[in-house]
Amino acid sequence: MSSRLGIRSSYSLLWGTAPIQKLFETLQSQGCKSVAITDRDNLYGFPACREAAKEAGIRLICGCELLCSQGSVFAFVQDSVGFSRLCELLTERNKDRSFDYLPSLAKDSAGLVLASFSSDILTFLKGTVVNLYAAISPRCLSSIPTARSLHLPLIALDDATFLQEEDRLIHSVLRAIATGKTVGTLAAEDQEGKGGVLLDEKAYRKAFSSWPEAVSGTEKVASLCTVDPFSGELIFPDYPTPGSTAQAELRKRVLRGAEQRYGELSDGILDRIEYELDIINRKGFASYFLVMHDIVAMSSRTCGRGSAAASIVSYSLYITNVDPIAYKLYFERFLSMARIDPPDIDVDFAWDERDGVFQQVFKRFGFDHCARVANHNSFRLRSAVRETARSYGIPDSQITQMEHRLFLTGLKDVSDPLWHTICSISRQMVGLPKELSMHCGGLVITPKKVSCYAPIGLSSVGYPLLSWEKEGAEAAGFVKIDLLGNRSLAVIRDALANLQEEGITIDETTWHPTMDRATVAALARGDSLGVFYIESPAMRQLQKKTGKGDFDHIVIHSSIIRPAANKYINEYVERLKGKPWKALHPRLAYILDETYGILCYQEDVSKTAVALASFNETDADALRKVIAKKAGGAKLARYERQFFEGCKANGIEEQTVKEVWAMMLSFDGYSFCKPHSASYAMVSFQSAYLRVHHPSAFMAAVLSNQGGYYRPHAYISEARRMGLSLVGPDINQSRVAYFAREKTLIIGLMAIANLSRTAMQAIIDERDRGGRFSSLEEVSPRLSLSRDDFVALAAAGAFDSLAPSLPRSEQLKQLLITSRKSEPFGQGDLFAKKRMPIVSKTKQMQGRITRTEDELHREYEALGFLTSYHPLVLWSKFLAPVKRILACDLSQHVNYHVNLIGWQVTQKEVMTKDGKSMGFVSFEDETALYEAVLFPDMFTRYYPLLCTQWPLEVFGLVQEDHGALCVQVISLKQVGRSKEVKT
Repeated sequence: MSSRLGIRSSYSLLWGTAPIQKLFETLQSQGCKSVAITDRDNLYGFPACREAAKEAGIRLICGCELLCSQGSVFAFVQDSVGFSRLCELLTERNKDRSFDYLPSLAKDSAGLVLASFSSDILTFLKGTVVNLYAAISPRCLSSIPTARSLHLPLIALDDATFLQEEDRLIHSVLRAIATGKTVGTLAAEDQEGKGGVLLDEKAYRKAFSSWPEAVSGTEKVASLCTVDPFSGELIFPDYPTPGSTAQAELRKRVLRGAEQRYGELSDGILDRIEYELDIINRKGFASYFLVMHDIVAMSSRTCGRGSAAASIVSYSLYITNVDPIAYKLYFERFLSMARIDPPDIDVDFAWDERDGVFQQVFKRFGFDHCARVANHNSFRLRSAVRETARSYGIPDSQITQMEHRLFLTGLKDVSDPLWHTICSISRQMVGLPKELSMHCGGLVITPKKVSCYAPIGLSSVGYPLLSWEKEGAEAAGFVKIDLLGNRSLAVIRDALANLQEEGITIDETTWHPTMDRATVAALARGDSLGVFYIESPAMRQLQKKTGKGDFDHIVIHSSIIRPAANKYINEYVERLKGKPWKALHPRLAYILDETYGILCYQEDVSKTAVALASFNETDADALRKVIAKKAGGAKLARYERQFFEGCKANGIEEQTVKEVWAMMLSFDGYSFCKPHSASYAMVSFQSAYLRVHHPSAFMAAVLSNQGGYYRPHAYISEARRMGLSLVGPDINQSRVAYFAREKTLIIGLMAIANLSRTAMQAIIDERDRGGRFSSLEEVSPRLSLSRDDFVALAAAGAFDSLAPSLPRSEQLKQLLITSRKSEPFGQGDLFAKKRMPIVSKTKQMQGRITRTEDELHREYEALGFLTSYHPLVLWSKFLAPVKRILACDLSQHVNYHVNLIGWQVTQKEVMTKDGKSMGFVSFEDETALYEAVLFPDMFTRYYPLLCTQWPLEVFGLVQEDHGALCVQVISLKQVGRSKEVKT
């Protein structure tokens, strides 16, 4: 069997990874040399099928089944013109589901070979289409008379929909999910699918034995359709430069920017610029850099990252912000003549400015020339179970109950055969495509209309949407641009604006936070809560262990702290602290000296492969990608053989090779290149500087931008530990966002749960118009707010400054009586007392009126924290009898068992080597934050307690590791309860 055409994709059944591989393995075993897999009205699966076909040594013919009212047309791509035509047709269909292909095909089918089973379609297209075939299949011979009467050649299509008969059931479930029906109410065609099961070679020959001319027609079409639509040149925008060239314009901008960055340009800097420009120009990327230069100018501040940060051209164009000369960044990781990949420039924007940037990009370069990249979302086990159960008509409430049971105990205690069927189908659906969505930042810009290069749809928010995800877009030749949102850029922006308002100006042209001693010292202590990228518990612990807060070490730490590298992190810390070490091999010394002999950055993998195994740069970079993407399988096995054989040929000892290979494999999952880590470290230092020198403005900005790794209450507690005063939320002082005045952090109205945005803005507008509110009595007449808004404001204490001695329930009562939107109400359960362990009523503390126990609970519900106290005050009468140490004194009890109070801040579940779960938990009490670890037995036992917001008694062993403290948990107990909760 030489060629197969018209194998249908069954909506999504054949373009999950496993089914695609199985399909091509089957075709390979049958001796198939070329094949067309025809998605219906789309090319979603083409990139994945193309990759699998290459692996199997089969030539993939680009084809599509176009659904028409009279039947369907199979379109096979003959050349690049035909591919563009097919993309344009599919784009039209995506815009308008009622679009009829036939008139457009009759008008222009250049570069396409068309075939159909439908006599009506064949009759309509006859005389207007050059390459038109009457299709027959083992299941449909009805077009033969039409072919005879119209003198059309026959073509044999194996219009298979399924790999095996058992797939029909999964197909029915997928169709039920897609149509919102149940399996029992599907139409017959949806239940059975349009095609049959893939024929083996013998059955295929037998099926068409009476029509050998149809098989010949298939071979002829296969010989006509030899183009690979993805084997052309890279696709990126032109950049018109009237009176000049893109190369000349780029050089002019780079030199201008370099003078701004460096001042006088030394010979070394000029040489580096000329070296990079030469490569960029020879590879034809000048226009791409000009486009990126325009884009980064569209936002207040950016962070160019990834390998692009190794480029002095990028730095001079302000695309990136790290000096590649000063930090010895490896340009060839970004671009070289040997690299076949296009330049990969990722840019972060302030998260709340990114949508505006996208709008400007589409306006600047043309709506028809830009498209967002898609995500192909796949079924996971939980979603597969839920969707399959729904397709069998099971109510959501029953699904939820069974879901909990299934994922705790499995099917062993389930007797209902329907659930066994559901679970069997669900397991087979894992990895199959579920839906299309829009990538958060991926964008392509093209010289011609995007629809000339790919089918384009529309996202849910109206952006042109590419049919393919990241890998598919890159395979098609698109030079993808990633414009991503970053909250910390907004934090820096807002903190600087707050300082400007306070009369403090930081000149960013002379701002060098990496050289600030106080900032370096704070990072060395791990004082980095709120600081971009280095605020996680693991990173703060690493900072404490190393005692290093300088830029070079922060760059290392940002990259080395990856999931698969724990073993090497410990070795790194010990070497940094003075443990003797030597390079794994002399050839690696110059590569790894700065990271103490340990592979740290992505490019270390490539450099090591070149140095030890004589890889060329292309193979070395491909190896790095395979490991980073967890590709594994045959690809990784090939590179492993190549690496071991290359090392052997170079006389490297086998044990050394094994050690190096194991370290290289620690880069699976995610890892960073050094330029990327350096870019992030620069943002980290800017954040850290603001935290150290302007803590109130910094913490206000962190909270305004909805934090980072932690919830708001963690940042509020940290603000108290930093010595800041907290005010509000207050009807007269608060803005929508948090802001700072000197050492005071003023809580924003945004902190109040259930307060509408309309109400927040109304308060600000009324204050701007009529000034501050002088009494509670004038609030309602001036503000037309809903009852719910008044309830939310009162519960949060927003009116306390107007009526400090009045209970909040009375405040609310007065407001509602005089409100223009007042309605009949009974105070009823507005401030009903809750049955929870709480503090007793107090009258006055430190000259300030304090609130009742019920009011504090209401305040916590409204804000998620307490303005004047740590939340543990709500359990004070239960905490009083507990014998405990304070977290701030933990360092005095190393190697001792202690009892602490733990208010959970965050937790992270990780898997051990043997597949068991363990937990790392950050707790705090009224005095300090501390870290705890629960090994698998303890984590399994106490996990239910970690799922509650209730203070815990934490009993454990205090351990110290290179200056970092951690409590190894032995037992947990809820405060106020004498017994442990059973799991």
